[in-house]
Amino acid sequence: MTETQKLIARIKAIAEKRGLSPSTIGERALGGGAIFNALESGRTITLAKYERALVKLAEMEAEDEASSSQAA
Repeated sequence: MTETQKLIARIKAIAEKRGLSPSTIGERALGGGAIFNALESGRTITLAKYERALVKLAEMEAEDEASSSQAA
């Protein structure tokens, strides 16, 4: 699995967990929903954008983890 495929998978997993579309999560993590769609179509992003997305996705995952442990 490529890094792009892993990024797409993380975005889709967060979207599913939150009940949102992958484009919405992509918008928040990548700065635009169209960027997510472009990634799925085989386009690439800069390393800087990729690194920012990883940080934002990690923050979202931490929020989800905190929410699920508070609910338990």
